[in-house]
Amino acid sequence: MASIILTGATGTAGSAVLNTALASPLVAHVTVLARRAPAVSHAKLETILLPSDEYPGASFESIPPAVVDKLRARGSNAVVWALGVSQRDVDKDTYVKITYDYTVEAAKAFESLGTPDKPFRFVFVSGMGADQTEKSYPIFAKIKGRAEKWLAEHETDAFKTVNIRPGGIVPTPEHIKNVPFIQRAMISAAGWVVPGRMIQSTDLAKAAIELAAGKGWDVRDKKEHWIDNTALNRLAKAYDEQIAH
Repeated sequence: MASIILTGATGTAGSAVLNTALASPLVAHVTVLARRAPAVSHAKLETILLPSDEYPGASFESIPPAVVDKLRARGSNAVVWALGVSQRDVDKDTYVKITYDYTVEAAKAFESLGTPDKPFRFVFVSGMGADQTEKSYPIFAKIKGRAEKWLAEHETDAFKTVNIRPGGIVPTPEHIKNVPFIQRAMISAAGWVVPGRMIQSTDLAKAAIELAAGKGWDVRDKKEHWIDNTALNRLAKAYDEQIAH
């Protein structure tokens, strides 16, 4: 069973991963790393606040060894890195810090949690259009691609990485109230016009948990380690079939 670390637990993708993981027989324990605790409690759930009274100097910019030691004690063997922000909501420097710098800092901190016999799995929630060459115009495509490339290039026998590229993510009914009206309208329209480029947040969560549990890695791109939206939807169906049996 997987003992997973989760970031971005209050966002559209992360909240769905959290709820699905807590209900999943594939997941034994969930440790959320966050600035504020999610509004849910569960026997399988633990939250580490960055910073906190226990870890006053901790942050996503500098994850201290004491936090890593606690994750190791919990048997953490995978992370679903769903921490993110829209490029529309912050300036470029902040977007780079959250999207790239935080991801790399976490990867460096977590790589010691795996061994060649039991590798640690880093599941990075990227997005459709991410470009590892950084030749695309949007900041999103360049910086997500930069983070993807770093992770792919730093894979080892003890530290495995996969970049998942969902298309438009459809929020759960519980979470959609937190989405701005214009964005909701765009999601609804896209669901009719380009349904193949959309994914339900619950299906994205199922695919992420499959990967965190070590399943489905054979479908990732061999060089850049990405999995596209179509394959993520297939992984979600495989998860449902597995749970049903």
